[in-house]
Amino acid sequence: MDDVDREAQWASVEIRESLVGRRAGGGAARKARELRREAPISALMSRVRRVHTDERAWSKGAMGEKVAGIWLSRLPEGWYTLHDVPVGERGANIDHVVIGPGGVFTVNTKNLRGTVLVSERACRHNGYRTDYLPKSAHEARRAAKLLSAAGRHDVQVRPVLAMVVDDLIVEAMPPDVTVLRVGRLTRWLKSEPIVLNARDVIEIGGVATKPATWIPSKDEGRAGDACVCGGVLVARVRRSDGHAFLGCSKYPKCRRTFGAT
Repeated sequence: MDDVDREAQWASVEIRESLVGRRAGGGAARKARELRREAPISALMSRVRRVHTDERAWSKGAMGEKVAGIWLSRLPEGWYTLHDVPVGERGANIDHVVIGPGGVFTVNTKNLRGTVLVSERACRHNGYRTDYLPKSAHEARRAAKLLSAAGRHDVQVRPVLAMVVDDLIVEAMPPDVTVLRVGRLTRWLKSEPIVLNARDVIEIGGVATKPATWIPSKDEGRAGDACVCGGVLVARVRRSDGHAFLGCSKYPKCRRTFGAT
């Protein structure tokens, strides 16, 4: 086998079902359309009056993801981006998964009006504390676990919170989440030090494109299991929709969850 054949062998990845080609903001846009179809007159009046509704929130979210997708499309050759990646079987998704020489990243996009103030431990929108930081961190941890389980690599994933916002003030960067404006995404990613070679990028990218990679196994966690922080996983119920999940007994100090899709 000559050198060309060897190169082609390690670089080839067989993909039968693929997430390649999914549009940025596709899931949020679909949800907004569904809500408009259910109540078209109400949706129209809400837009005219600029009243906050779920339909408008989904529409704004979709637009923010589309803007991020445009910036991510400017990454050079050797970088790969997946959009609107479905995780689990309950409708959860990751806005963008980016894989390249600088590593693997989950990008959570927010499209907001007003001011966002970021400190080491908090992200406030117009004065109100949000859950953007812990959710972004959890998203990356979950992606790392799923990618590692599905491939041959111990994949490290870094969370990024990308903002479309009038005013972003970062007083101190959080230690576990990078927060920046959407327009800085491409430049920031390209400036990161190289941690993956071309082979690793292709192999991890091949795993990431498979839908089955993003379906968690049943043993993702059980009540009574030890948490990495020293706590214990306990059964909880989300108040908003009654969905059961596992959380750490040391909450809110530890915000790790399992099955909270």
